[in-house]
Amino acid sequence: MVSAAWRRGALQRFVVDLPTDLPLVRADATLVEQAVGNIVANAISHTPPDTRVIVGADVVRDRVALLVSDDGPGIAPGVLPHIFDKFVKGPVSTADGGQGTGLGLAIAKGIMDAHGGSIAAESPVSEGRGTRMTLSFSRKEAA
Repeated sequence: MVSAAWRRGALQRFVVDLPTDLPLVRADATLVEQAVGNIVANAISHTPPDTRVIVGADVVRDRVALLVSDDGPGIAPGVLPHIFDKFVKGPVSTADGGQGTGLGLAIAKGIMDAHGGSIAAESPVSEGRGTRMTLSFSRKEAA
């Protein structure tokens, strides 16, 4: 996903910080890659070039969460509750010239729903800035 972002001209700094013992989850790899790619693309589109984007994970007993965080300007409070709705776009788009459709995060939500998981966003995350998207997958074994 990071190399794909760079191929598309992303100027942000990327950090991938995943635990070495990250457990597997039951999911369609292609769809999950699409969901994470949409989130990374969204971060690239709505942050300036000097932004840092971090991809990490959090493992708890019954879930694995992929975290995509940035230290950009964050999401406006009035937009935040609606960002997973179709056709919702932020007021400023830096990388795509405003050409986005507002479907990327809605698609990511649909993918997570189809996997019995969840997706959430919080903003700001630190010192009044940044956004964190959390994709949570169940670790429960299929019956």
